[in-house]
Amino acid sequence: MIGMRSEAKVARWIVGAVLALFGVLSTAWAVDVPSSSEAAKAGTNSTSLETIAQQAFANRCATCHSLGTLMPTPDQLKKLPSKEIYDALRHGVMQEYAVGFDDGTLHALAQYLGGPEAGRQRLENGGATLCRGAGPTGKTAAAWPGWSLDATNTRSLARRLSVADTQGIRLKWAFVFPDTQIWRGGANPLAVADGRIYVGSINKWVYALDGQTGCAYWAFEADGRVRSNTAVADGVVTFADLLANVYALDARTGKLLWRQRAETQSSARITGSVTVHNGRVYVPVSAIQEGLGINPALSCCTSNGSVVAYDLKTGKRLWQTYMIDQPLRYLGKNSKGASRYGPSGVSIFVAPTIDAKRGLLYVGTGNQHTEPLVPESDAVVALDLTTGTKRWVTTLAPEQFGGKDIYHIGCEEWANPKREGCSPENPKGQGDRDFAAPVMLVKRADGKDVLVAGSKDGMLYALDPDANGKVLWNLRVGKGGELGGIEYGMATDGALAYAPVVDWSVGVDPDGALNAVDLMTGKLSWRTPTPKDGCTGKGEKCVNGLASPALVVGDLVFSGGLDGVLRAYDRREGTIVWSYDSARSYKGINGLEGNGGAFGMGGVVVAGDMLYVTSGWGVYNVSLPGNVLLAFELAKPNGKH
Repeated sequence: MIGMRSEAKVARWIVGAVLALFGVLSTAWAVDVPSSSEAAKAGTNSTSLETIAQQAFANRCATCHSLGTLMPTPDQLKKLPSKEIYDALRHGVMQEYAVGFDDGTLHALAQYLGGPEAGRQRLENGGATLCRGAGPTGKTAAAWPGWSLDATNTRSLARRLSVADTQGIRLKWAFVFPDTQIWRGGANPLAVADGRIYVGSINKWVYALDGQTGCAYWAFEADGRVRSNTAVADGVVTFADLLANVYALDARTGKLLWRQRAETQSSARITGSVTVHNGRVYVPVSAIQEGLGINPALSCCTSNGSVVAYDLKTGKRLWQTYMIDQPLRYLGKNSKGASRYGPSGVSIFVAPTIDAKRGLLYVGTGNQHTEPLVPESDAVVALDLTTGTKRWVTTLAPEQFGGKDIYHIGCEEWANPKREGCSPENPKGQGDRDFAAPVMLVKRADGKDVLVAGSKDGMLYALDPDANGKVLWNLRVGKGGELGGIEYGMATDGALAYAPVVDWSVGVDPDGALNAVDLMTGKLSWRTPTPKDGCTGKGEKCVNGLASPALVVGDLVFSGGLDGVLRAYDRREGTIVWSYDSARSYKGINGLEGNGGAFGMGGVVVAGDMLYVTSGWGVYNVSLPGNVLLAFELAKPNGKH
């Protein structure tokens, strides 16, 4: 188990976990590497491209890619076509990490790391089995249209489901996402509308599956890997990919209606979920520049998180609001001679929350990477729905860090003992305690609206939307850590807020638990630790944390663990009343072999007589991998299926 590992091994593992949260594909190390042109000048014209690539990989890439628990291994990269690797290095997400390599070296690396183009088999329809017939009409109301049932992001469903009903839950079928790319990821948020499941995957494909049988009405291949949710409204499906592209498809046919690039900076990406409201799509934008700081010889940083609003039907960009208002400035050079720029960071990883009554949109924000300090870092920000104008900002940076979370990965001693690229305003390297869970807009029992926000620092806050985000109360529900604290999402029934915590940090055993907090008083109602035996026999990648968004329905709260176990709790007292261990093999309804694993960004969805959840948050080799969507049948009122 975790406690028996050496601290160094845990630290190495945590590096990969932290990078995974920010969507980092790989990290380059700036040391002198002979480029193809330099080799020619030195009279080594006979040097092969393979030799150049081997030297480049050994000196700059192997530190990360050979660890096995941090980045894609060479064997995993072989699953990619060489052109995709070249594109990532030349003008994609790895461009900033490949600084100093000439074009010949980039081609050499791509050929060396990637698999051959010729003979590469392409899975038709993303490995799905097509349905017979046209299927549903697409005109009925959505059962679960986005990240939550509605855009207040409370993840609450008003329907009868009792503790006794859990005994009638039975697995009906599993859909296996094909393992066609470097990662095995089956843990995306999904949507359900008109009897169809809309879901994306890290394998680039987005599917419209029949909710009863698992066959596919269509499958669409995106340009980049998909980690966002799918959202359905007015016959249109929207989602985003890791290349910062936003898509709109016809929900019935899967035909592309429009595609837009939310941000042109090479390191920009979209890892959060999109929100659709009143004919508009609201998109959170993040970046992977935080990984630049791990190598002080690379310049850092210039990224600026934002929210973009599009017209749902046309794709017209209506507004884009950046979180940092201050102009970028030159901050000088660090001890390695690399240029520093700031302020930077403040990525947005969360689904925007809509307040139609006040005409506002709320997001929680990420930490800064470089100074000077800005109020939008580690904050809840309110934007005007129509114009995107900032209406108010409530800063919630951790007090134990002096109210500053100016941090990147290179600030950690286990990543860079000298912290040479870290901000001088954060000499101790502490940080990364931002907001990765959507804000919830809740009507309490007394009729008052409150905003509930949970941080990776393990803090839960209630804010007053009628007083510019004034803090009504706060409560520590976890220790916090690089992996949280509160990670991907919470739920509420109006009386209690249900907050899963991971509580995992370097050299410390995870201490996962589900917390229930009274919304009137801010006091803990109950706390149920995650059972330790969930990791028995599952290997060192299994951890005892809760990262997946909770769902409250009837008398139950569902919460999936990083140990691969889905649990249902009695929402009144926190007792675990049902569990299902998904960490096993499956024969998919589409004929493919797969397995379940850790529950991550995607939470449980209940629609009609079915319960759906994706399993296998194995991105970046951090937690238990898997690649399945599980469809459970609920017992009918007469107790039969």
